[in-house]
Amino acid sequence: MQQKYSNKIRVSLLLWLILAPLTLWSASADDLKKQIADRETEIKKLEAEIKEYNKLFENQSTVSRTLSGEVKRLETQIKKINADIKLTEYQIQKTNSHIGELSRDITVNEYELAGDRDVLTELLQTLNESDNQTLIEALFAHDRLTDFLSDRESTMQIQKTVEREMAELRRKKTILEDQRQAKEQEEIEYKLFRKDLSGKKSVQESVTQTKSQLLKDSKNQESRYQKLLKERAERRALISKELESIEEELRRSIDPSLLPTKRSGVLSWPIQPPTVTQGFGRTEFAATLGSDVYNGGGHNGIDFRAPVGTRISAADAGTVKDTGNTDTICPGGSYGKWVIIEHANNLSTLYAHLSAIAVVKGASVSSGDILGYSGSTGYVTGPHLHFTVYATNTYQLRKTKHCGLIPAGGYLNPLDYL
Repeated sequence: MQQKYSNKIRVSLLLWLILAPLTLWSASADDLKKQIADRETEIKKLEAEIKEYNKLFENQSTVSRTLSGEVKRLETQIKKINADIKLTEYQIQKTNSHIGELSRDITVNEYELAGDRDVLTELLQTLNESDNQTLIEALFAHDRLTDFLSDRESTMQIQKTVEREMAELRRKKTILEDQRQAKEQEEIEYKLFRKDLSGKKSVQESVTQTKSQLLKDSKNQESRYQKLLKERAERRALISKELESIEEELRRSIDPSLLPTKRSGVLSWPIQPPTVTQGFGRTEFAATLGSDVYNGGGHNGIDFRAPVGTRISAADAGTVKDTGNTDTICPGGSYGKWVIIEHANNLSTLYAHLSAIAVVKGASVSSGDILGYSGSTGYVTGPHLHFTVYATNTYQLRKTKHCGLIPAGGYLNPLDYL
């Protein structure tokens, strides 16, 4: 009997040695850690570079009054976007390495867990054989009392080992579940960065095209650029007057009984972190400085600080009602690239002056989904996000005389719902 117990214990020890973490994993683990560390270093450098570009943009916040100044401003934006693209590529590589590291850890833990189960099975079988033998049978199975006592001590040791193994098994199962959840989150981040990379490349293309079109329209002549500025200002005033008239009409159709209760959190901030640069209604800019923009009327939304290429997110779940680009008809005259999302709570939200649109009409979106990337299309004094909230029953895509189809509606104060 003693020999049988000794064999069982030797088998268990062998299993432990065979299933211990293999040294061959350590090399790949070190490689992954180095890749992650290298990418983190590069990411920090690029983040610092992008921060400097953003500071520069704040000093260049308005459209330049000279052609050379405007070209320089656009070239700075292109440099910043190129840094954005490189940063996103490094984030993809870092996340991919994290996923590889977690996959390796999960594989090792699954392997060890399987070994632990085998060891536990062996120990339980040994205990079961011992339990099936009565105390008298076990006593008479030994020639000497010392052998009997030794076997009983071995059984007690096995029982303690079983308890430890069960506790270790539970601990490793918890770790494994945490690792699987972490891997799922990293995979979500990976997909988001991949989408970001595509979006940032679209932003790069958009700003490059803007620069090329500017040089083409101005024929690279300062006098021609000044004429373009004057023409756009005149057209913008006509567009603003027409849109104001349309929206005044639509505002009379707002039914307060259909609207959600005014409170914070009905909508999420469309940009993170949110910095409001112009409020709603008759702001100082709208009333005085922006008389040519709003025709003396009020601001129909709020503006957020948003360097070119910033993610713009859906303020709530909903459906992409419409998308468009007013610059195709009236360059620099209105919203530029824009998206409208219709929500289930009878609110619709407008996101304007985008450099790139990442959704299509009819698509369903969740709160926080990327709709596009900020820019300076349409009429802007610098890159930003214009955000308007409409009562859904009043929203229309209206044909205008001076700028083709423009989104319009009975607008509400976004800060009543954010």
